[in-house]
Amino acid sequence: MNSLNKISKLIIITCLLFINFSIKAQAVYKDENYNLQLGKELFILHDKTNKLSINEISKSDKFEKSKKNVPNFGITSSTVWLKVIIKNESNFENLIIQLNQPIIDEVSFYVFDDETQKWKGNKMGEYQVFHLRKYLTPEYLYDIKIPKGTEKTCYIELRCKENMQIPLTVGTTISAFKIVSNKNVASGIYIGIMLVMILYNLFIFGIVRDKSYLIYTIYIILILLTQTSLQGLPFQFLWPNTPWLATYSPFLFPSLVGLAGLEFFKEFLHLKTLNYKVYLYSNLFIIPYATSIILSFTGHFSLSFQIMELTATAISVFMLIFAIKTYRQGNQEARFFLVGWSIFLLGVCIYVLKDFELLAYNNFTRYTMHFGSGAEVILLSFALADRINILKKEKEKSQLEALHALEENRKLITEQKIMLEQKVEERTEELAKTNTDLQVTLKNLKETQSQLVSVEKMASLGQLTAGIAHEINNPINFVSANIRPLNMDINDVLDLIGKYESIKPDEENLENKLKEIENFKKEIDLDYLKTEISTLMNGIEDGAKRTAEIVKGLKNFSHLDESDFKEADINKGIESTLVILRSTTPPNIEVELNLGELPLVECYPGKLNQVFMNVFNNAIQAMAKYNEREQHKLTINSYLKGEHVYVECIDTGMGMTQEVKDKIFDPFFTTKDVGEGTGLGMSIVFGIIESHNAKIEIDSEPGNGTKITIVLNLKLQHKPTEASIA
Repeated sequence: MNSLNKISKLIIITCLLFINFSIKAQAVYKDENYNLQLGKELFILHDKTNKLSINEISKSDKFEKSKKNVPNFGITSSTVWLKVIIKNESNFENLIIQLNQPIIDEVSFYVFDDETQKWKGNKMGEYQVFHLRKYLTPEYLYDIKIPKGTEKTCYIELRCKENMQIPLTVGTTISAFKIVSNKNVASGIYIGIMLVMILYNLFIFGIVRDKSYLIYTIYIILILLTQTSLQGLPFQFLWPNTPWLATYSPFLFPSLVGLAGLEFFKEFLHLKTLNYKVYLYSNLFIIPYATSIILSFTGHFSLSFQIMELTATAISVFMLIFAIKTYRQGNQEARFFLVGWSIFLLGVCIYVLKDFELLAYNNFTRYTMHFGSGAEVILLSFALADRINILKKEKEKSQLEALHALEENRKLITEQKIMLEQKVEERTEELAKTNTDLQVTLKNLKETQSQLVSVEKMASLGQLTAGIAHEINNPINFVSANIRPLNMDINDVLDLIGKYESIKPDEENLENKLKEIENFKKEIDLDYLKTEISTLMNGIEDGAKRTAEIVKGLKNFSHLDESDFKEADINKGIESTLVILRSTTPPNIEVELNLGELPLVECYPGKLNQVFMNVFNNAIQAMAKYNEREQHKLTINSYLKGEHVYVECIDTGMGMTQEVKDKIFDPFFTTKDVGEGTGLGMSIVFGIIESHNAKIEIDSEPGNGTKITIVLNLKLQHKPTEASIA
């Protein structure tokens, strides 16, 4: 019984010693030429609340000892705390703790400061800009001072959205940067290969203009960004001041790589041509990739990562199966794709197995995906280069077939040449006869055109004559109506004068004569007679003036004495035109005249007056036919702007559709009823305006009236001939 008790006590003491040894396990650093792996010497605590402070952590007894050289925490939303006790038995007291995992979001190192008796922390990670780090390397380096023969406890706080594996080492500055240098050399070789492939494929694209090379170049760039993001290089060199991009790049770039790889696969193997239905179904892979990106930006990182990995697996299998099928169908281009894609998938599988801890974490398993992607890029570039050879052979074959076809065509051409020559001679005779007929037809057309223009001018002249006759008739009637009563009044005055002349100086019955004269004055009402004569004379004078005004307006309108090309007053031409049109203007149309102060303009005045006549008359007729009972308004504006004179004619008529505006200057086009117009008025207007190097603009909508603007040059560089504007 005593022996049994002794054995039990011995077992209990041994267990307590083992437990105490496990909790107090140390990492002993001896050889300063190498970094010491801190794996199984670590103690781990998961803070699911994400709220524990270093003071609370340092007093916690819930740490569990690590069983792995490289702890793997997967994707976790908890804060991971690491505790390590390092004993220094080397000759260097200034050591560096090195965390070789650049994609960690937040890393905090804590060491107890004996002077302040507080825990001293150093925070790093992808959440802050890169230049805030003491050592400008993607790896996280922390200085720790441990005198020889002593030990120090260090706590490390970790937060990460991605798969979290912690390769942690301790060493000197020399040994730490030796590892960094070796990684940089390997990364430089990988980046160099990828850049060469990018430039090579861009160069080929510039030569052959094949879209496959451009898509493949984009694919290589995205692969390069994806692989180097795992090493933290883009955050160091490309976007050091954009932490959010460094944080989300492990979710963004792999999805974009998958989409770019799919597009290259479809283009390279002609999926759209070979199997259009599969080509359409392949576009469904875009949905989960887009969903993965959106979920990552909304904070669902674990779900985003799972969807991305499942989609990548599905799309890899899809591409591999269809590539094998295409190769079996005789597409030789698919063999390079199969080899390159297989190597890349092998590298991805090894990398994923490392994440799931089915393979050990080491430099080989960590960088197999880099090797696989590099080999894939090179082999697929060879595949694209081989396509050039295939295209060359196809081109030579097509050229040979084209040569045979040309020979056959040459024989046919030789045989048909004689027949064609005979037909050409016959056709030439027919064309000569047709040409003669066309000349005669052209001559007849010119004569007809001249006659039609004359008809239009005669129609305008008839309208002008009728208007002038009506305008002159009013004042003439007024004069003729006043002449008869004026003659009667003058006869009465003459009779009165005669009576006075009949009185002789020695007249005996003088008083009787004078009394008779007084009675005659009363009879003819001499005072009223004087007033009436004055009134009648004023009326005759007014009628004469109005007649002179109309004659002057007619003279100004026609410019019978100004037939030469000269400087003219545009405002006078507008006013004289309105005088001519006054008789044809209905009473429900109000004419508003806003004439600005204008300089003289070089032109044929008579021809421009013809333009004003046609434009103003069309506006009056348009308003006369549109809502005849309503009041309408014709507004005429003239003003100077720069080196141009503007004349605007604005009516409130029915307006024009776009179809009418497009045809308004065409000869013989008219919207009037049959027999009311020749359709040449606006065509003549356009010819006169164009010959003066001027412009005419029309702004009109149905129901909103019409605005016609004529833009005239003050000075003309080339004088138009009368023939050109006839």
